[in-house]
Amino acid sequence: MNNLMLIAKKNDHKHHYFILLLLMIICLLLSYLYYLHHLDILGKTAPLIPEVKEQMAQARTLQKQGKLTESVTIFEQFAMQGHPEAMFYLAKAYSKGWGVMPNLDKARWLLLNAVEFNFPYRGETAYQLGRLFQQSSGPNCHEIAVQWFKKALSWRYIKASVALGSHYEKGLGVQQDFDKAISYYQQASQQGIAIAALKHARIISTGKFGVPIDLIYAEQLILFAVKSLKKEALNGKASAAKILGRLYRDGIVTTNAIHRNTEKAIYWLRISSELGNTGAKHDLAHLLLLIDENKYNKEALTLLKESAKQGHGGAATSLGRMHNEKKYSLEQDQAVSWFQKGVQAGHSGAMQELAVLFYQGVLVNKDINQAIKLLQKGANQGHSASKRLLNKYKKERRKLNSQNKNKQTSLVRINFAIKKGNQ
Repeated sequence: MNNLMLIAKKNDHKHHYFILLLLMIICLLLSYLYYLHHLDILGKTAPLIPEVKEQMAQARTLQKQGKLTESVTIFEQFAMQGHPEAMFYLAKAYSKGWGVMPNLDKARWLLLNAVEFNFPYRGETAYQLGRLFQQSSGPNCHEIAVQWFKKALSWRYIKASVALGSHYEKGLGVQQDFDKAISYYQQASQQGIAIAALKHARIISTGKFGVPIDLIYAEQLILFAVKSLKKEALNGKASAAKILGRLYRDGIVTTNAIHRNTEKAIYWLRISSELGNTGAKHDLAHLLLLIDENKYNKEALTLLKESAKQGHGGAATSLGRMHNEKKYSLEQDQAVSWFQKGVQAGHSGAMQELAVLFYQGVLVNKDINQAIKLLQKGANQGHSASKRLLNKYKKERRKLNSQNKNKQTSLVRINFAIKKGNQ
């Protein structure tokens, strides 16, 4: 009996030790999960070395002076040592082609490493990751982009509100929701972001999808935006000048706040182009061609080449189309390389154009599978023309596969009949 009691006590002790060990494991697991959560919110501590700050300032000065290769050398040196600010600026260089060949994959890798740190540009790093995923062609890229924009906003980078507003307005990666879109635009415009005010004005001036029309408030938003943009542009902000150029190029037909004015459009787009904005160079080139292509085609081609070499997918696609159509005495065989640059930059129009060449076997070997692969990338980005062609090419491939299968079956039967006859 005593032996049984001793055995029972030993078993009780074992159970107690087992429960204690289990509780310790649970505590360690919870501590680790808390650490990961803490790391996600606060980030790893960035190394504070005065020399790095000085070098970053020097590299940025070189960038502003147009010495892009020299600035990249400094950013690369400290990025490889794990300094988040250097990673951030080097990623920007790779995404925009500043002193290096554009490489979106390398830019993404640098940003993903930098965003783990708690440093002044963490919110903007998350925002830039969102932008890169917007340009990517994977099936869930828009959903991932939205998550990064939300992180950027949680880290107080207010510009992410504009991006989130666009996603909810268009239903990209989220359920379409105009109330949420307007809410995000308002959040950004209240912080003085002009483009958000313009997007908000566009919705309420057109009454899209049942949103109540309010032309008076729309005009107020537009006038506020134009005033803010002019101030920013005159202070050297290239993107502000580009937006003004586009506003005067297109006008806003639903209100009287701003009318089309080609002279003003060219003025602001030139300012933005001279400040190095690739989108402005692309837009200015097309506007000049629209005005008088015989007079301005040389200048337009120069602008497009500058823009494309700096990673602008739309400019590369435009050059590809011009070469393909042999415009302005351009050689057709160079169209493919420009379309490839456009694809590399994530431009869905370039994906469609190159897909058509592969489908037709023009300038490249005929390859319907490669055409479908390119169109799938464009379709994943929401490109409607790519979606239409993708469905058409897939049907044709199924038809070709069926025909080939029937031919193979017929050949097998013929061979079988020949063998049987020989017997």
